[in-house]
Amino acid sequence: MPLLDAAVLTDLRRRYAEPHRIHHGWARIGGMLEVAEDVAGAIANRSAFILAVLFHNAVFEPKTPDSAQRSARLMREMMGRATPATTLARAEALILAVARQELPETRDASLRGDAMLLLDSDLSILGAPPAAFDAYEAANRQEQAHLRPDSYRAGRSAELQMLLWRERIFRTDRFFLACERQARRNIERALAQLDTE
Repeated sequence: MPLLDAAVLTDLRRRYAEPHRIHHGWARIGGMLEVAEDVAGAIANRSAFILAVLFHNAVFEPKTPDSAQRSARLMREMMGRATPATTLARAEALILAVARQELPETRDASLRGDAMLLLDSDLSILGAPPAAFDAYEAANRQEQAHLRPDSYRAGRSAELQMLLWRERIFRTDRFFLACERQARRNIERALAQLDTE
């Protein structure tokens, strides 16, 4: 497990408390860390996984497309002296996988496995009870307030529809069994709501 000194933790908490964050705040990081505890036995490299959770949205600027790359760069700057280079490289691959919502291109089965767990953890809100999902959708809209309503509706509808077109939203059996059915119901309801706005 990575050793975070007080200064790093304070800086991360400050970043995740930025006023434009509604969903992507420290509570979300705490929730993902809880999930990491639940699946700890399945994580191949715990240190890299935890670093990826902590830093994957450390830079969060919805108007710019390079927040993930900047988050990974920040992680290297803040953790580089205290963390092995291989751990940093693996954590960076995980951060970029979450940003792209795609598995990293690698032959390393353990990295792919950790990426699947992290991606499913990131998407697990889709399978939350309806009230929690609705709160997430509302928070997502607030974070994208810079977009015109018609642009937001078109983009969000396309994003949600692409998830429905997948054979499986969740890559791991654990999340598939726990979240898939409710996620599909939530997404269908959200699409119907977007159509009426």
